[in-house]
Amino acid sequence: MNPKKLSDIEHTTLKSQLEEGKVRVIIVDGLKKEVWLAEAPEHGKTLIETRKGDLARVEYEIGFKLN
Repeated sequence: MNPKKLSDIEHTTLKSQLEEGKVRVIIVDGLKKEVWLAEAPEHGKTLIETRKGDLARVEYEIGFKLN
């Protein structure tokens, strides 16, 4: 679940990043003009951490749903 830097963002569409059954988080960095894509857990939290305006870390708190 490591974040992936999207290249060629001028020609990348949101629709092209959709995948059946997946929830993704798109991080748009206006300082460096970069875009990152990270998966979100099925049940849990996704924390985006920055340091001095830069993407530093993506942390996941994953849980399991009990019926």
